[in-house]
Amino acid sequence: MIIYPRKKLDYSYTDLLAAMGCTIHPMLNKKKIIGVLKALWSSEKSVVSFSVRTTFDALLRELDFPVGSEVIMTGINIPDMVHIVHAHGLQVVPIDMEISTLQVQHEEIVRALSPRTVIIVVAPLFGTHMDMDPVFEALKNHPEIIVVEDCAQAFCGIEQYLGDPRSDVSLFSFGSIKTASALGCSLGRFKDQNLQTAIMKVLSGYEHRHRLGFAIRIIKYFFLKILSEPMIYGLFVTFSKIFKADYDALIISAVRNFNTDELLGQIRIQPCLPQLAFLRYRLKSIHNDHLQGRINAGNYVQGHLNDSLNVYGSGNKTHTYWLFPVRCSDRKTLIKELIAHGFDATYTSTQLQAITPDMDIHSEPPNCTKYMAETVYLPVHDGVPPQKLEKLVAVVNSIPK
Repeated sequence: MIIYPRKKLDYSYTDLLAAMGCTIHPMLNKKKIIGVLKALWSSEKSVVSFSVRTTFDALLRELDFPVGSEVIMTGINIPDMVHIVHAHGLQVVPIDMEISTLQVQHEEIVRALSPRTVIIVVAPLFGTHMDMDPVFEALKNHPEIIVVEDCAQAFCGIEQYLGDPRSDVSLFSFGSIKTASALGCSLGRFKDQNLQTAIMKVLSGYEHRHRLGFAIRIIKYFFLKILSEPMIYGLFVTFSKIFKADYDALIISAVRNFNTDELLGQIRIQPCLPQLAFLRYRLKSIHNDHLQGRINAGNYVQGHLNDSLNVYGSGNKTHTYWLFPVRCSDRKTLIKELIAHGFDATYTSTQLQAITPDMDIHSEPPNCTKYMAETVYLPVHDGVPPQKLEKLVAVVNSIPK
């Protein structure tokens, strides 16, 4: 049985061959590679690190805010970012989002502010961009508050959006399931040269990942790439059911890069030279139309669903559909029907979740909490043929929302 996987891994077998070539290259020069990456990123005030988590943790280490200081975060994020905030003795204050546009509102930010606020972390979701005007309007009388854009899901090309120049820090990810994946690494842009220099100093104190570790990672994702072929994936799902294995849990375990219990030790590391060289290769080889197929697939499905408002970010014109979440109150029925028709949908395979406040004086973000409890991720990408996308739409439309 052919089953189209929930996500298309954004690297080719040729890319993996290039990555392996980087691991055996004897003449890699870190200074030259970093120079090229900064040039591609169009900023000397850039920072390359092992992951977005790594740079965010280094930022909090360097700024060393008083224990109990507050970090405002958009209400949907991954637990690891919350864990990092807590590890530095800080408190999380979530703010709600408008789900149809995936934007934050000025009033929500103002309501969350307090004398203890030190940072606001804004995370554009699912392949959209965030309008930062409401953020800076709310903070116009608070220049001391650090603004961080966590754009881990928002990269769409080096000639596209690379962060708002008003933001203190803008962070992008090239992890294993991200756009233009380099199987890891992060690039960040800093507004202040002194802060960038300080963060570089923190990061330089970490040990380097070994080349062998990166080579093993390449091999792992070679097999995951094979697994993502629809025919192979269908066999995987079929045999998992025969042997009563939870294939959803197996996939989550395979692509999850960090263990929360050991998070700080795992992220406080520098990427090895081959991984930096592979990142350079990916950024230099990406084309302007790299995401057009994915965007076309997303626009088609959104435009043909009975209620496109059930698509998160349907009103956001920057959507590149890194993920395609929809709202459905009967998630299990929808997923069962989609699997029966050859589509792998899920509501558990992403770490994204609604985050809760650390203090009773702040409320949970209602939209984020409600919608994430009814989220289903559909396999909408350019790896699914047009006629199959038409079938997917028919299945989704047949299930009451």
